[in-house]
Amino acid sequence: MILTMKEKNKIEAIQRVMDGTIEVSEAGRVLSRSVRQIYRMLKKLRDKGLEGLQHGNKGKKSPRKIKKAIRKKIIALAKGRLSDINDTHLMEILLREEKIQMGRETLRTLLREENIPAKLKRRSVKHRSRRERKEAFGMMLQMDGSPHDWLEERGPRLTLIGAKDDATSFVWARFEEAETTWGYMNLMREIFLSKGLPLSLYSDRHTVFHSPKEPTIVEQINNIRPLTQFGRAMEELGITLIKAWSAPAKGRIENQWKTFQDRLVVEMRLKKIKTREEANCFLELFLKTYNQQFCVAPKKQESVFRPSLPPSQLDRILCLKETRTVNKDHTISFEGLVLQIPPSKKYYSIARQKVQVLQLKDGSVEIVYKKLTVARFCPEAVQRLAEKNNSEKTQLKKAA
Repeated sequence: MILTMKEKNKIEAIQRVMDGTIEVSEAGRVLSRSVRQIYRMLKKLRDKGLEGLQHGNKGKKSPRKIKKAIRKKIIALAKGRLSDINDTHLMEILLREEKIQMGRETLRTLLREENIPAKLKRRSVKHRSRRERKEAFGMMLQMDGSPHDWLEERGPRLTLIGAKDDATSFVWARFEEAETTWGYMNLMREIFLSKGLPLSLYSDRHTVFHSPKEPTIVEQINNIRPLTQFGRAMEELGITLIKAWSAPAKGRIENQWKTFQDRLVVEMRLKKIKTREEANCFLELFLKTYNQQFCVAPKKQESVFRPSLPPSQLDRILCLKETRTVNKDHTISFEGLVLQIPPSKKYYSIARQKVQVLQLKDGSVEIVYKKLTVARFCPEAVQRLAEKNNSEKTQLKKAA
């Protein structure tokens, strides 16, 4: 009979009690057992001998032991179709698709025994000061974009742009071709119409959010800073745009991309998604489940999102908007285009007058003078002019 060191110590202490070398209470202190348990051990030793002091389950198979067939199936999946997935995510997929329920540590032990390495290597911990979450839903949204091979060469390379509520970790996101003004405006429109207007946005120094231009002398005197189209739209809506000076400063959304590059890529691989349209359709369902699973409760239950404007008014803010002076020939320049203003019965001439030029969500361009639209160009006409001009440095929205 092979005994463990613990069993040897137990037997030695009980035998010394039987020999009268030590008291029952002293044996209890040595073995960290009560007096009643020591008397039970004495009885087992007298009735069954040394085997009576062994654990009752010794030599028996655990009812929780993984069956060989299930073990083989898990290993085959982890080396094949479900390879390159982190342990926790793999555990969730096995339960959802294969109906195999297993703890994360049990799965981790099984995978390491089969020399299947962890997806991510552990990094040494760095000292950082913690910034507490905002107190209420809608107080601040962190914004960023993540260019990545989301479709793993099954389709075009995409950029995932998104916003994450600082208080609850609720996420909004959409796939775009790149980080553009229109991409972020469309994302904001979705958020505004579904939840309302947040108090502030926290972004990096990307030129979509913050203009790299230095203020002119006149702007400095009047305390005016140059704005991007996105910055101008947020200012019109009363939303504060805060600049982050480092990636760790907006670490919650930076870490979000790591999670999505780990989980979302795998889920789209399993669904065999190949296009941006398919990816955005799937993303909507994915985020619904993800937010239900990972959102946290804010300190203050009441949301601070402000009511949004109607869609028609919102679209005239979330657009490209510039002020131009009309030339003598009633033309204006806008994003590399020369636009002709037709004659109007209401205004004999508006030469040298200030007008607002807007490109709206549908791709059309409007010229507005004293709240009256004096010219409108359909998306197709704008597209033809843009192709004729052949200018690459433009923010114009392409016709659908």
